[in-house]
Amino acid sequence: MGGVMDAARRFDVSEFLDRSAIGSHRFLIFSLCTLVMVVDGYDVFVVGFVVPALAHSFGVSPHAIVSVFVLQTIALGLGAYAVAPFADWIGRRKLVLICTTLFGILTLLSTRSTSVGELSIYRFVASLFFGGVVPNLVAISSEYGAQRQRAALVMILFIGYTIGAGGGGYLAALVVSHYGWQGAFWMGGLTPLVFVVILYFWLPESIKFLVLRDRNAEVADQLRRIDPKVDLAATAGFTIREEKSGSMPVIALFRQGRAVATVALWLSDAMNLFVLTFIAAWAPTFLHAFSGAGAEQAAGVAALFSLGGIISPLILGIFMNRYSASRALAVNYVLGALAVILMGLVAHSVALSALGIFLAGLFIIGGQGGINALAAMLYPTEMRATGIGWALGAGRVGSVFGPALGGFVLENHWSAGSIFVVAAIPLVVAAVATICVRFSVYVEPAASAVPRPTALGSH
Repeated sequence: MGGVMDAARRFDVSEFLDRSAIGSHRFLIFSLCTLVMVVDGYDVFVVGFVVPALAHSFGVSPHAIVSVFVLQTIALGLGAYAVAPFADWIGRRKLVLICTTLFGILTLLSTRSTSVGELSIYRFVASLFFGGVVPNLVAISSEYGAQRQRAALVMILFIGYTIGAGGGGYLAALVVSHYGWQGAFWMGGLTPLVFVVILYFWLPESIKFLVLRDRNAEVADQLRRIDPKVDLAATAGFTIREEKSGSMPVIALFRQGRAVATVALWLSDAMNLFVLTFIAAWAPTFLHAFSGAGAEQAAGVAALFSLGGIISPLILGIFMNRYSASRALAVNYVLGALAVILMGLVAHSVALSALGIFLAGLFIIGGQGGINALAAMLYPTEMRATGIGWALGAGRVGSVFGPALGGFVLENHWSAGSIFVVAAIPLVVAAVATICVRFSVYVEPAASAVPRPTALGSH
């Protein structure tokens, strides 16, 4: 298969990626990124599944473990803000390898902790590095994918994250029963280090990053791996449909008419993650308090939140690709708000609560994958990791306050109906913010070949 050549015999890589079949090489890239997301999901949520063991080991009440959650969440946000953008200079692959290695080592060292304070410091520093990984996995996957497939591919990544968060939690509980809380962290530290070796040999650099840096030999090698029959004879170089920007990456997120879209994207991400962490942290407690479910039953029903999140991204991805991406996502958030309100109305019944929490996971976790896919679609290559990273960072800010809300409403003995009506409000805000992304249009420089924002609001 060939690409499109211009008069100077320059090969159009974007045209090639859009027309080529996925093939084994791109399938391998997408699979590796998804598997790392599974590990990420496990490592981010593992603390929540070992709280009783940690509290017993350190001789404190479970509430004292809250500082670990808070510092970890803050560090993930700081990593997305401060670490991820370095990939726009040194490359996505290199940053993923460095950050994953450091995270694995620090997670192993955290098994030496003898107090909540020590564990909090280890988790803070480790999460700072891991916060830079997710935006760059999203960038690599989206940049190797065809334009029409990009949203669905990014959504698949977050299915992996959800599998790691939900299924990995049960695995962590099993390990803790045999090896203590340290066993769960040994698994959480060794697994990333094993993957670093695999990624070193098999994960390539983003092809669009290579094109923009004029690393032509590496670009040609990747094109031949995607399609061995591609004709690169007499090719003088490679082109991409996105412009090279001279702006500082973070500043560029607010230039050329992107300011409204960027702020709206951040707000949507923060509001959705606020509700997601609120439900993920407190669902078992709410089930026990309002329906009388036992601890094991409550944990099983709460797992339906993750199950809904595994199913939904593929469905939402189809709608985002077929229709307006922002419109589909806004409708999803409205449905999520209704599902959260339903949880409050049926909180007295275990069976009906199971339905409510499944629907909440379907729309809320699916919405998180959707907002990251929207970020990948909004920004050009040289600032994509920065854009995704700052959006995720804004989301992490919101996620810090989700668990705090749960503690506040339980301490003040709110009714189930009041709790979940209040929890639904941020999702309505997210829906409105997402519509603002849709109606925010910026104009590319005259040299640009493709007006990117049209894709967000018109198909």
